[in-house]
Amino acid sequence: MRERILRVHRPGRVSWGEAWAAQKRLAARVLGSRCEGHLILLEHSPVFTMGRHANPANVLLPAEELAKRGIALEKTDRGGDVTYHGPGQVVGYLVLHLPTWHLGVADFVHGLESAMARACGAFGVAARAGGSAIGAWAGDRKIGSIGIHVSRGITTHGFALNASPDLSAFGLIHPCGMPGCPMTSLEAESGVPVPWAAAAAAVERELLDLLGPDRVEDARV
Repeated sequence: MRERILRVHRPGRVSWGEAWAAQKRLAARVLGSRCEGHLILLEHSPVFTMGRHANPANVLLPAEELAKRGIALEKTDRGGDVTYHGPGQVVGYLVLHLPTWHLGVADFVHGLESAMARACGAFGVAARAGGSAIGAWAGDRKIGSIGIHVSRGITTHGFALNASPDLSAFGLIHPCGMPGCPMTSLEAESGVPVPWAAAAAAVERELLDLLGPDRVEDARV
């Protein structure tokens, strides 16, 4: 088998639309060369994203009011319901061909959960993967979310780990379609500042362990 290359992109803070356009470009590349995969690690400008089966009632304010508050609203083709992305949150998009990386969909999702939970441990935060609800949890508080799409074996979308976002934004939605779901962050749980770059590096290490690429390259979207 040809060597599997994972290209890691770190574009900084970008809009959701820019990131989605990049994923579509990369997915076309992966379709042509299944031995390459891509990990995009970034922050988003404030945005609520809705999965393909999301209940609009889980967004508690109209789009016009959200816009006044500087929060965009986007519909997506990922799984899951509604969630928030914003500064201080490590968002990771993985674009790869699952069979090439010897992963089924369930294994991939559970792997993302475990990677986030283990990354939390680097900051002294005890977290667990999944259980009855997908994601990473610190006690009964959700610290990491997952929503993916798979077409022809190729994944898009991914995960969001709360390093130090403004948690009050989650109060404007029913996070992941769960009314009253308590959201937390590495900073809230540890009681100390958690730089975005440190949290991103911690989860990247865990993802490399999950995927086991033959080669890792830094890249630009």
